[in-house]
Amino acid sequence: MSMIILEEYSEEDFPLYARLVYNEQAMNMNLGRVFTPDEAESFFQMMLACNSSGSTQGFYKVLLRQGEKTEYIGMGAMNWNDEYNAVEIEYMLLPEYWNHGYGRALVQHMLEIIRSSDEQSDIAAVTDPANRYSQRILEHEGFVFVEQFINYDGEAAQLYKKQRSLN
Repeated sequence: MSMIILEEYSEEDFPLYARLVYNEQAMNMNLGRVFTPDEAESFFQMMLACNSSGSTQGFYKVLLRQGEKTEYIGMGAMNWNDEYNAVEIEYMLLPEYWNHGYGRALVQHMLEIIRSSDEQSDIAAVTDPANRYSQRILEHEGFVFVEQFINYDGEAAQLYKKQRSLN
């Protein structure tokens, strides 16, 4: 039986994180390009600072436990976004774990964490317009399409939201 586990990133996890943000397939579905080394290091340090807050919000390595074996499969995040007035969930898996149900399991796990917290806000997620699989996951979990927009890097993106009262 497989189980998704979330653990906060720590300083020694940069090599795991680097596997994800330097992966062309994964990053094309996320940002439209891979991170530069400076961007990767800067973002990783921001993640660590965010994780030091002691709340459930933060950046998590996603681990897949199958029996005695545990392996890194991606990243999940839950953070307040002032622009959307919501807790934004983000997730990205290494391509070899796509289309196996792990994305859905990860979103469900993050929603459970949010449900069990004191957070009473809406939940938001942003996807690439070409990422139909991620859109189906969000729609299945009760998110609705809000708008398409151009992100800070000049790429098209889609905003989905889920009302907290519908959790």
